[in-house]
Amino acid sequence: MTHAIIGCGRVAPNHVDGFGAVPAVQIRWACDRDAPTADMFGRTYSVARTTTDVGEVLADPDVDSVSVLVDHAQHTDIAEAALHAGKHVLVEKPVALDLRAARDLIALAEQKNLVFSVVSQHRYDPLVRRVRQWVEDGLLGRLVLCNVTLHSRRTEDYYADSYWRGTWSGEGGSALINQGYHCIDVAQSLCGPFDVQGATRSSTRLTDVIETDETLAAVLTAPQGLVATLAVTVSSSEIWRSRICLVGEAGTVEFDLDHPNRLHRCTGNPVLEQEGASFAVTVQETGVPAGQDYYGISHRRQAADFCQSMRTGEPMLYPAGDAVGTLALIQDVYRASGPVHGS
Repeated sequence: MTHAIIGCGRVAPNHVDGFGAVPAVQIRWACDRDAPTADMFGRTYSVARTTTDVGEVLADPDVDSVSVLVDHAQHTDIAEAALHAGKHVLVEKPVALDLRAARDLIALAEQKNLVFSVVSQHRYDPLVRRVRQWVEDGLLGRLVLCNVTLHSRRTEDYYADSYWRGTWSGEGGSALINQGYHCIDVAQSLCGPFDVQGATRSSTRLTDVIETDETLAAVLTAPQGLVATLAVTVSSSEIWRSRICLVGEAGTVEFDLDHPNRLHRCTGNPVLEQEGASFAVTVQETGVPAGQDYYGISHRRQAADFCQSMRTGEPMLYPAGDAVGTLALIQDVYRASGPVHGS
């Protein structure tokens, strides 16, 4: 099987690492709008062919699949072109900036019998999967509260040096849709679906370089009476810190995503506490993250699931439709927090 990388930015090393860990997969192309970036990436990661032309990659009959890792606004066009070219597609989050376009991509993939997946690597983290099992087994009882926080720091240069970050048209937001995406995606997968009851956002430190959200907070609700709070910022003194806390009538679990498989609290009843203690002893992660350390290594798990689906035709563990639900929630939060570009 032959794979191609389209977009050689911050997360691209994780895709090289992820697909490189799957047996019998070769990465054939590195494509980026900037030729020196593509060439440097190819040399660094031993990718033989580099180009600035997406069409050249998609015209290669030996390419079976692609990772779409470009700016958010281009996800739709490139993923659609790849599907029309007969390539299986793994696209970084968010799936698109337009809900209709996102649904159309899924329909197109189904029509062409191609695998289409949206990166949600932390759903594949062993701890997240174990927490999901605890919830499904009723070890927390009825869930009543979920707290979701993401504290991160992005510099002025991070936005000023980018042609798309910090804009509604290019990024579709900032702190929530980019940095906070995985936290709200995982939380909704465990507790949701969420409805938005209210939200607010602000920008103070980065006002001169972004038009979007620097800090955002929201109150959400889910079926059976659960209330959730969401708080994200890119103006913390900490580079990255995520935390999800689930409170149920029978137990509480608290964990983070920036150090995958770190369980901070698992209390409330003997069975749950034993499960937590057992998990802490048995779980082992092997390997160092290829890119940012807080990305973890579960791109490998999603890449393996993606390739398995390509080979067998069996559905992936998490359908692309889940990513449409996460995008819809994020857009609802933004609308509740105030006027956005084009609304």
